[in-house]
Amino acid sequence: MAPVTKTVVVYGATGAQGGSVARSLLQSTAGFHVRALTRNPSSPQAQELARLGAEVVKADGFNHDEMRNALDGAWGFWLNTHHHDPVFPTPDGIDDTIFGKNLISLAAKVGVKVLIYSTCESASEHSHGKVAVKGMDEKNKVFKYGVDQPEFEAVIGAFPGWYMENFVSPEYAACFGGFPLNEDEEGYLTFTSPRLGGPGEVPWIAVAEDFGDQIHGLFLDPAPYHGRTVQLFSDAVPLEVVAQTFTEVTGKKARYVPQASPSDFPTHGLGVLEELRDVFSFTQYMNGNFFGHPNDLKDSRALKRAAQVAKGQKETDLFTVREYFEKHFSS
Repeated sequence: MAPVTKTVVVYGATGAQGGSVARSLLQSTAGFHVRALTRNPSSPQAQELARLGAEVVKADGFNHDEMRNALDGAWGFWLNTHHHDPVFPTPDGIDDTIFGKNLISLAAKVGVKVLIYSTCESASEHSHGKVAVKGMDEKNKVFKYGVDQPEFEAVIGAFPGWYMENFVSPEYAACFGGFPLNEDEEGYLTFTSPRLGGPGEVPWIAVAEDFGDQIHGLFLDPAPYHGRTVQLFSDAVPLEVVAQTFTEVTGKKARYVPQASPSDFPTHGLGVLEELRDVFSFTQYMNGNFFGHPNDLKDSRALKRAAQVAKGQKETDLFTVREYFEKHFSS
């Protein structure tokens, strides 16, 4: 007997997170119909999703009618918004928090049953008010707002680790000393930042390889995860070991140079960098626990494997930092 088709709306389907989610769900044998939302259906990314079988729909999150039509008849809703998007705040005062709550309210009103929202734990709550990280705190408020909506059967917070994909970003490399793209004056590819705290194990997520599968796994069986923020990552590696691994893979000189304090992290007056500085303050306060709790790959592995089964694929483990460097930097 064929599975009942469940429409899953993927917001921001041409972005890093949404694209990974859409591509994984499109390979599922579990009966998902993927409705991929984008502001530009003619973009190459949107056209590729259409070629893979997605229903590509033009929808702007600020357009109530477009979003209502896009969510009509949907069972599931994947939602990720970007609080550093330059559109926020809008002239009428809408910020990412209000924006996210508005979309969640609309989804609840039109009958969506399962909401998975890309979120964080609250730094302020975990540190008992000692350390605030605005983006983390606000994302957590939006998630809790979703949990409070009685129309949903399940609301799940997806808390991703640090993107491995940032290693190929020139902007990201420039913020952290140039690693792994640009040598310093001594000929090293240097990663410099405050220490994470505790054992220093950074939870890295391979968004393209693992994240979409993990969200796929949540949609396969959402009930056990209702009301939770779920750690989603691929590998936990200290920054010293990241640099060492890069050298082992490429033969290039790389190193990690820690800064004495989060206050030494250069922000250049930019909000996104000020928030990164605050994240280091939070993780140091939390003994290195970025997720607010110790890193635990149990859920990430189980969700990945569930998705692989649903896709009819051989079960493999999560992508490692070493594998990422081998894929993108090995000559």
